[in-house]
Amino acid sequence: MDADAFARRVGDRLVHVTLAENVASIQRHGLLRSARLAVACGADPELILLRSEAVLLSKGDLSARLNHQRPMRAGRAQDSAFLDGHTLESWAAQLDKRRFFWPDRRGQAFAASLQDRGAQAVLELDSRRFFEAFADLIDLSPINSGSAMRRASPRGDWIYVPVMAGWEAFATNRQERGLTRTRDSVVEVSLRSDISLNILSRLLA
Repeated sequence: MDADAFARRVGDRLVHVTLAENVASIQRHGLLRSARLAVACGADPELILLRSEAVLLSKGDLSARLNHQRPMRAGRAQDSAFLDGHTLESWAAQLDKRRFFWPDRRGQAFAASLQDRGAQAVLELDSRRFFEAFADLIDLSPINSGSAMRRASPRGDWIYVPVMAGWEAFATNRQERGLTRTRDSVVEVSLRSDISLNILSRLLA
């Protein structure tokens, strides 16, 4: 897959949704993963796992309010049967080591659905430049991997397909596991990296 093929699958823009109050710190430090933010602010990353309320992390001019993880905590009611090779805690830990993005239209809808959590900001990134900067660290998912609401879709590490594995590997991933009858499309894009301020400034659309 190259940058143009990636854009054909996810659209020209990717969206990252965050609380509006986080934007000023992002403009100073870039887009950091939750686990990295915890360490940078002197907190134990394990203490932010499966948070039932929003958590404020702050040190100096670095500040971030992390959204609660109630959609993931809802998995307790399903005895975590939807998780392959993970507990709820270990799944939450790997979520905190990623930054998540959405194809543009899905991202706008996602932001609208979070208004009850406070004012939301939508960062729009050029998908081709995003690919060129991070191709080896991008994973594709056919589900919102941070939600276990209602009847949670089965998932394990395999739900994240590296973009460089190619489109066929992603589109048929769940089909080949007998979990779906149809080919998948991209619901979520995740990045196994922080985005420095220097790079972020080049990616913003």
